[in-house]
Amino acid sequence: MIARLALHHRASLVVLAGLLAAVPAAAAPVEASVELSTRLGYDLNPFLTTGNDLASPYVESSIEPKLTKRTEKGEMSVSGHFTRTAYLEKYGKSDDYGAEASVQQRVTPKLSVFAALHYDSSVIGQGNDDVTGSSPLDNTDVNLIGLRQRTDTYSASGGWQYQVGPKDTVSADGGYTATRYRDAGGTDSNSVGGRIGWQHAVSERTKVGVSGAVYRIDYPDTANLSTLIMEPRVTFSTKLNAAWTFDASLGVSFSELTLPLQPDRSTKGLSGSASLCHKGSRDDFCLFANRSVSASGLGTVERTSAGGNYSRKLTERLGFAMGGTYSRSEAQGGISDTRQYVSTHAGFEWRASRQIIIGTEARYRDVFGGPPIKADLGGEIYMNVALPGTR
Repeated sequence: MIARLALHHRASLVVLAGLLAAVPAAAAPVEASVELSTRLGYDLNPFLTTGNDLASPYVESSIEPKLTKRTEKGEMSVSGHFTRTAYLEKYGKSDDYGAEASVQQRVTPKLSVFAALHYDSSVIGQGNDDVTGSSPLDNTDVNLIGLRQRTDTYSASGGWQYQVGPKDTVSADGGYTATRYRDAGGTDSNSVGGRIGWQHAVSERTKVGVSGAVYRIDYPDTANLSTLIMEPRVTFSTKLNAAWTFDASLGVSFSELTLPLQPDRSTKGLSGSASLCHKGSRDDFCLFANRSVSASGLGTVERTSAGGNYSRKLTERLGFAMGGTYSRSEAQGGISDTRQYVSTHAGFEWRASRQIIIGTEARYRDVFGGPPIKADLGGEIYMNVALPGTR
């Protein structure tokens, strides 16, 4: 399966492999790891589509290989993932795959740089699109849920951070993202832009700063459709104590919309993000929220998201985790209805050995706005295996 993926997306993977090859062989040994997963589950509405009699059991298998090279000054990694979900009724199979390469390097004691390339292909709104807590936001394109639309995302990003003085840091980053849809129903988009920021340490625990971002979203298949976005923000972060941290940013987004056969429009609104997290000896907890302007399959949208996750170590081997998100997508050009999406999950994990984890999970998902769609209830049992020596 991985070989077929490499042939189908040769150009992306050649670039990723080239990044890894660029590191001197003598710098450090390459660490290799592979994780395998098998899941048996059942969903009432796996793709959140309209209609009746939508339920199906499924068998899911995945592989995630990764190569990592670490040195005294940084780290470079190349990883991939391939997941095949075989539905035993109605839907056939569905694949999710991608690859990523990233570099982090300390050039001087004061200057650090980073870069990343990423490719991902998946079906929007598929039943296993749950909230893991690894990212503060659920990036599901709410506007296209229910269409079984496959999206291919290509992105390149990079940036730097420079320590100006004992208390001041200047940073900048930028990137390019191309989103492509295999079938009708989604509008391809290209997004390019960057951000620059300054941060000052008020104390050992607290930092304040400002940032400014400018980015442009173009829709290559639709003439005269684009959005230019400018976004100034103030930032704040603090370590409340040994276990609690709080990060926030608040600003205004100014958007200039160019629309086909219509006058240009100017809009503005609040933008920002916040997270409150706790990391303890037995409990991890995090609340998060975000509001921003971004591209979607139906044009530029104002996206608001909020959610949380919680995990607790019940015994040395048994743990419990739960979480969920809420996402609202409102089209700036007025070409689609406002849609809302909720997703929750809860489950237990048992570490059978150093390499094997066995777990069970239940979830609920629903989408509001547009055609009426039945909620999805589902559950699964699974086993994750890290090959010997990789953990």
